Amino acid sequence: MAARAWRWAPEMHEVVDTLRAADLPTDLAEATAQVFSCWVQDKGQYDLPVAEALSQLRNRTT
Repeated sequence: MAARAWRWAPEMHEVVDTLRAADLPTDLAEATAQVFSCWVQDKGQYDLPVAEALSQLRNRTT
């Protein structure tokens, strides 16, 4: 998932904007965008161990 998830971070930010414009909760979309953004450096790394991908989420600096 990490190898491709980074790709959808910008779209999730668009979802946030759309939800906000409709006066709907944005929490889930914001969290999803943040998770996807954590994996930008893993683009195309299809052999990335799950433990490493999860470690990146634990150690994110935001």
